[in-house]
Amino acid sequence: MAELRRDVVTGNWVVVGYKTVKSDSVGLCPFCPENEHLTPKVIREYKDTEGSWLIRCFPAINPIFVIEADLKKRGEGIYDKMNNVGAHEVIIENRSHTKTMSDYTDRDYMLLLEMYQERIRDLKKDKRFKYIQVFKNHGELAGSYILHPHSHVLATPALPQRIELELTQSKTHYMQKERCLFCDIISQETKQNKRVVSINSSFISICPFASRFPFEVWILPRFHDSSFEDLYDEGTKQELVSMFSDIMKRIEKLTNAYTIVIHSSPNIVEIDTQDEEYLPVTEHFHWHIEILPRDFRTSKYKREDEFYVVSTTPEEAARALKEEKV
Repeated sequence: MAELRRDVVTGNWVVVGYKTVKSDSVGLCPFCPENEHLTPKVIREYKDTEGSWLIRCFPAINPIFVIEADLKKRGEGIYDKMNNVGAHEVIIENRSHTKTMSDYTDRDYMLLLEMYQERIRDLKKDKRFKYIQVFKNHGELAGSYILHPHSHVLATPALPQRIELELTQSKTHYMQKERCLFCDIISQETKQNKRVVSINSSFISICPFASRFPFEVWILPRFHDSSFEDLYDEGTKQELVSMFSDIMKRIEKLTNAYTIVIHSSPNIVEIDTQDEEYLPVTEHFHWHIEILPRDFRTSKYKREDEFYVVSTTPEEAARALKEEKV
């Protein structure tokens, strides 16, 4: 069984010993209509008036995190580890095998965003999970080898490294200035208008000042809100759909591979930092969507928004290396 191990040097958590099981469905797309028997039992799906599914969600066949386990935190000398408790779900975004986001209708986007929201809300009910991470990899350079459009939902017992960094920085900024860091970014970007891609009454899209990838774009609400899943107003959601759709049409003209990550509030009230002052996450964190185009150069480097996942344990690796004849 895989387990989470904490890197004592960086504080980051790594999934060690993760093994995949090969599918027997050679030549068949398990995500296409008529192949539903190739996937686990559906958790949630939205259907049309004729009863055909439009979007569906089910447990991953090879989950990185598993829900049927105890956390079982334990130590090994100076090292900390725990079971890979969590959830790993796959969302099949529509029935078409070849449709990409630049071809999505407004309804496609609305159904997808609502499925994202529903799964985050549901998984947050389990207090073992500290973070619910929603992401989509499109194209081989982004690490996706199944063409059919799909997203992943991970519920994890530890915060992903980049989210933890964002929370620490946003809290520090708020403690110093009594203002949301992201609200300040939005204010400055709006005034300078050098990195703004588009803007409407509720949202802004920008190429961030310290972009990690060429053509990286963030979509942020212009109102302060920490939780993506708490966006209920239909008019505001439609504005998000319109901006998202427009951005993806532009992105797909420039790249055929990208990662999309939703950064929403963690499933904790406060981030644990070294200071003793209490500040709820809702005060200083600001949800946003990050669109990260990938090319050959950037695909070689780790994305900070996900966990390292290693199939060979260090114990196995050490043994194999020692046994090699040189």
